[in-house]
Amino acid sequence: MRSLRIGIVLHGQLVEERLFSGPVTLGQSLRCALSVPSDGMPREHTLFTVDQGRFVLHLTPAMQTRLAGVTGGVLERGARGRIMLGDASILFQEIATPPAAPRPRLPASLRGTLSDRVDRRLAAIIGASLLAHIGIAAYAWTQDVETAPLGAPTAARDYQQETIDITVPDFSPAQPGAASPVAPVQTPAPIVHHPTHITTTPHAPPRLGDDDSQRLASILTGADETPSGPGSMHARQPGADLDKQLEDASHHTVTIGNNDHTTRTGRQDLGVTPDHPPIDDPMLTRADPTHATERGGRVTLSPVKTDTRTTLTPAAVLDKIQGAYMAGLERCYKKGLAGDATLTGRVSVSFTVDIHGGVTDPEASGVSPQVDACISGQMSAWHFPFPKDQDGDPTDVTFHVSLALQPS
Repeated sequence: MRSLRIGIVLHGQLVEERLFSGPVTLGQSLRCALSVPSDGMPREHTLFTVDQGRFVLHLTPAMQTRLAGVTGGVLERGARGRIMLGDASILFQEIATPPAAPRPRLPASLRGTLSDRVDRRLAAIIGASLLAHIGIAAYAWTQDVETAPLGAPTAARDYQQETIDITVPDFSPAQPGAASPVAPVQTPAPIVHHPTHITTTPHAPPRLGDDDSQRLASILTGADETPSGPGSMHARQPGADLDKQLEDASHHTVTIGNNDHTTRTGRQDLGVTPDHPPIDDPMLTRADPTHATERGGRVTLSPVKTDTRTTLTPAAVLDKIQGAYMAGLERCYKKGLAGDATLTGRVSVSFTVDIHGGVTDPEASGVSPQVDACISGQMSAWHFPFPKDQDGDPTDVTFHVSLALQPS
């Protein structure tokens, strides 16, 4: 059998040498048997084929060759040559296929046997562990007890229903004049246990007699003196007419009050003092003299003014004050009205909204120091959207507003 010995030389350096026994492909593709990334190299080209045991050379117009022993493209025995294509040179030689090299093996004296390769100590440990596991599994299998599934009732399995048959002698009275027969002595019958179903009947509650019923009715509806006071109804006997009892109750005089059984005469005088109305008249009320009447007030906002044009408009500030902070202003005015019921006037308010939307430099003046200080404290907790100038940069802006205070 013949083979081709092919070597590839790039820039004067041997980069690959291989032995082929079949067709050989050459090109830049990685699928080629000889992949050569060189300029001028075809993508994929079959350089050698095999025809009837001989190699056939296939050249392209761009290839330059130096051949020996090649006739009509067929390689004779011992043919050789050089194919130049771009920067690469392909050297080939037709040779006899060399015999396959034997697989390297150690000498028998070094290889040893299978028993030589096994660690005796490790094998003993593994064998003992395996025997112990098998013994534990066998013991558990023989000692396994069948149990009911989890949650299954066990009463039907454990409870054994039994019954006992008892022979009851006949105790019926003897007929007059008849001799009493002598009962023969009988051997007691053996007790036979037969599984059967036992049915139990619940005992009915004891019923009250007529005397008990009458005594209970007298206790519940009696008119006798008790620690809680006298009764208010006549004793209703069992079976009495209900209409008659209702009519008796409607004409019965009910007394309320202390243990002297006095009626509430003079009720119109209770709670009467020289400076308060009687409480017998439901239309009259008595005011608590210690509670002062809280006066209400109304706060009106004038349009908000500012000298700086920002994204935070005066209209937005006015809406925020009226919607969220008006209740606080009214509370400040009510505190002032508690000390002076005729307090009225205007309060000049100014504040600055910083780049974070908080209020700085709150000032309020115009009505009273108490109301002005309360309004200034309220403004310190106000918060608005942070303002921006015409260039979109955060900035501070000052607002002025007037508050009209009027009592309601």
